[in-house]
Amino acid sequence: MTRMPDTLSLSLRLKDATHTIHEDLDRGIMAQGLFSSADKYRNFVQLQYQFHRDINALYNHAQLIEIIPDLSARNRFAQVCQDMEDLGFSLPDEPNPVDNKDASTAIGWLYVAEGSKLGANFLTKLAEKLGFTESFGARHLAADPAGRGPSWNAFKSAIDHAGFDPALAATGARAGFLRVKTYLLTSNTKTSTPA
Repeated sequence: MTRMPDTLSLSLRLKDATHTIHEDLDRGIMAQGLFSSADKYRNFVQLQYQFHRDINALYNHAQLIEIIPDLSARNRFAQVCQDMEDLGFSLPDEPNPVDNKDASTAIGWLYVAEGSKLGANFLTKLAEKLGFTESFGARHLAADPAGRGPSWNAFKSAIDHAGFDPALAATGARAGFLRVKTYLLTSNTKTSTPA
């Protein structure tokens, strides 16, 4: 990877640092056909549940809330839990929380979650074709109240001006994408039968 100029914003640095793994993950989700049937979609929701369960505590990170005042309201874990219940799943109790001591690393993980809301606009349309909506089964794909673009731009602006360590943030972002990819690979090997 080429060295990025020091003048680049953190969000652009993170985009560059995760470009390959992000594209690989997107291709993997489509290759597994997770939006080709209701059963496959269940695997997608389970994957989302696992990732958002792992990062849930990051949305209450005291230092990050000072930088992003609406951070806790951005958390989609409650919506994913509702989607799991809509689909008839009991909520697995297998926590694998992200270590949230370092704010720069934590913001990298949140970059993954917040950025995924932009792509969720496309996924919402695919979910609707399967009968899942923002009020049943696909709640976690809904846009933030401010709208997808404005919400993402506000997040980027906040992190770009906060003085986070770019290397640690990139480490967190890459780890976030890798965690989702790991859950994607394991979702392919298990059955999505509701409890």
